Amino acid sequence: MEQAKILVVDQEEKAYEHLKPGLAKHGYEIHTVASVPHALSLAGAYPYQAALVAHPLAHETPLIPALHVEIPNLPVILVFSHHVATIPPLAIELADNTMGKPLTVEPVRLMLDRTLELALLRARLREQRQQYCQTLSFSRVRKSSGIGPDAEPESFDETLAERLRAIVPNMQVLGRGALHRAVLSHVEKLLLTVVLTECRGNQVKSAEILGINRNTLRKKLRDFGLSIPRGTS
Repeated sequence: MEQAKILVVDQEEKAYEHLKPGLAKHGYEIHTVASVPHALSLAGAYPYQAALVAHPLAHETPLIPALHVEIPNLPVILVFSHHVATIPPLAIELADNTMGKPLTVEPVRLMLDRTLELALLRARLREQRQQYCQTLSFSRVRKSSGIGPDAEPESFDETLAERLRAIVPNMQVLGRGALHRAVLSHVEKLLLTVVLTECRGNQVKSAEILGINRNTLRKKLRDFGLSIPRGTS
């Protein structure tokens, strides 16, 4: 089985030497570099599946966006020293996970496992979303062009069941409830977006339609990172 290549960008390269043998047993091949130019050079040459980036180097270039240019959607784990009091919000926003030093094999292995599982989930969801948009676009073209007989519209349950059947077989690797949480979160976020859009940002009306109070609606909007319309009641 081919090992997953992991890029480590940290000036303290020696801190990872003791991790390499143990992580290799779990299917991870670690490449360590101490500079941003070297990191970007390797990212352009190897299909890395994740990167561990030291907190001080994360602000150079900036490094994380530059890595994403070389490898789109590359999962990034931000590594910080125990003496770091606070981490800039922007760095956390760009990273998929964070962990602190000193590093030992088992926590790093678990972090990599979980990060790659979530990356797989996101990739599958992006693929499914793209396929759905393509299908929807094709259906609209056929309808507007008058091509083919008019088909009976599918019910909401049928449409949702069809999409879930396409997703679930590829998600068994996640386990531990990750699929359940991801699907419910995705559907709820989409529902809030659609209802708010239809209500033109009126939160009172949206909350009534959703069957929740306005404070609950506002909390959900914040949790999902959705913009809260201003100047609406």
